[in-house]
Amino acid sequence: MKEPILAVETGPALRRAALMRAGRLEALEIDRLGETRPLPGAIYRCRITGLIAGLGAAVADLGGGENGFLPDATGLTEGDSLLVSVRRAAEPGKAARLSPAVELASDHLVFTPRRPGINVSRKIADEDARARLRDALAPFAPQGGFVIRTGALDVPSDTLAEEAAALVARHDRLAADTAPGLRAPAPDAVARLIGRMGPPAAIVADDASRPLLPDGPSLRLDPAPFEALDLDAALTALRGPRHDLAEGWVSIDPTPALVAVDVNTGDAARGRAAVRVNLDAARTVPRLLSLRHLGGPVLVDFAAAPKGDDRARLADAFRDAASRYLVEARVLGWGPAGLLETVCRRPARPLDPEDIE
Repeated sequence: MKEPILAVETGPALRRAALMRAGRLEALEIDRLGETRPLPGAIYRCRITGLIAGLGAAVADLGGGENGFLPDATGLTEGDSLLVSVRRAAEPGKAARLSPAVELASDHLVFTPRRPGINVSRKIADEDARARLRDALAPFAPQGGFVIRTGALDVPSDTLAEEAAALVARHDRLAADTAPGLRAPAPDAVARLIGRMGPPAAIVADDASRPLLPDGPSLRLDPAPFEALDLDAALTALRGPRHDLAEGWVSIDPTPALVAVDVNTGDAARGRAAVRVNLDAARTVPRLLSLRHLGGPVLVDFAAAPKGDDRARLADAFRDAASRYLVEARVLGWGPAGLLETVCRRPARPLDPEDIE
């Protein structure tokens, strides 16, 4: 079956959501249940407690003994209060990274109060449909910007307007209370996966996960969803650096500073076989980075030192795959050492071996 299938499994310590398509693992999101630290996507009311001279940054009190780091504090002074979203969870020696660019999501929309403009998913190609969707939200443009998701294509304009009004009202409620503290928790694994990959055609879940999912004919309950979809082998493969391709393989090795990717042809001959391996790797590596929850600077050492037009094809293939599997990614170009240089947004945390045991 080529249609996407969502598997959701909740255990004592973890909730895992995986998307399968044509028997291949496409996306994976994991929650550590009971985690209390500020997580990416959570919204807080913070109070500025200190400015960092020379950096233009600030330290913020999030309430409950939690602090955050706001890298851009332009125009702020000590004592100011504002809504922020968590962009990166706290790491050893580093506070949670914050942004004033708060986002609120519904089934078909994302409200961006600080970023004006109505943006329609690029996957909606029909110009008449794009115009209709923009017109439906035009009355709300003074309140902020909106991203219209792919799933909104066939949604009536009145329904979209109701969703937009509800998001604006929700933001107003969040902004009303000025005391530091959590205002909206981070989206759970299911919401993150569907928000990034779109709605699945079918859902297989255990009883503990059912409250997160809509009822309907697409939902099937199973006591062991991951086993039912034979996900164990795909998850086990994520534990090591080597990932096999149709020909050759890639090795993905994260370091504290960057992620190094090495493309190997194996027994394949050089020449056009190397080109095939490289193109396969360019299309596959973004998916593997997403599955392993890796980000930051990513350097790719393709096989056989590609030149000229082959470089352009590889960069385009990587960029196209990154737009599908990664939240944010930029292809910077080819460095002097012949490596493809890219930057991907760091996820909440890298995949832990305990997450897939």
